[in-house]
Amino acid sequence: MQEKFGSKSNWKKFGITTGKELKSCIKAIFDQHDHQQQVLIGLYQMVFPDWDRIAKIHGYPTAGEDLWKYICRQFQEFDRTHHPDCMPGGIWMNTGFSANQHLEGWEISFENCLVEYNEQIQSEKEMRP
Repeated sequence: MQEKFGSKSNWKKFGITTGKELKSCIKAIFDQHDHQQQVLIGLYQMVFPDWDRIAKIHGYPTAGEDLWKYICRQFQEFDRTHHPDCMPGGIWMNTGFSANQHLEGWEISFENCLVEYNEQIQSEKEMRP
């Protein structure tokens, strides 16, 4: 059975065109790091390429169930190896993307996110008397 790769997704603008490529990108992030916090930041950097300009994200990106579960399982395996004294996958469940059964399995949505950029904060400060 062929994996459906979200037609309404934002992945193409990140240069990811197949579910296989997405899994490879996610796996590479886990392989590059030794700490769960670094992995979580890497996943956010993957979906927010302008990460260094972001001051704050209000809300969470929303992932289809297949994507959310895949990342959760990766975190569980990672934590069993690197953080055996913590709840496997806990950081993902607490601060990772939200899950939405109405999205396609590998789709991601930013509808519930409001991104505040450093430039916005600076220009707002400059506008104040």
